[in-house]
Amino acid sequence: MIDERIRPEVNALVTDVIEQEMGPFGLVDVVVSPATDEDGDAVLAIDVRYEAKGAPIDPKVVAGLLHKLRDRLWAVGERRFPFIRHHFLEQQKVVGFP
Repeated sequence: MIDERIRPEVNALVTDVIEQEMGPFGLVDVVVSPATDEDGDAVLAIDVRYEAKGAPIDPKVVAGLLHKLRDRLWAVGERRFPFIRHHFLEQQKVVGFP
């Protein structure tokens, strides 16, 4: 059974961390939802949407985001794993790619 609740402080924490890290890359919206993974475990499904303006996406920042987010969630007692789905536009620039 999916835990249908996302505590307001967890939602705010997720949004704050993602805004801090991904804001410069055209961040538009962060939506946190309860979900289950393929094993039936409760997880946090995090959809992050961007527009094609701002700085080029830095893959190192994207790669480090999950670790930072997981540490902060653990510190407030949230044990569900955060699955982050980035919704970049095709026109989005990426550091190191033409």
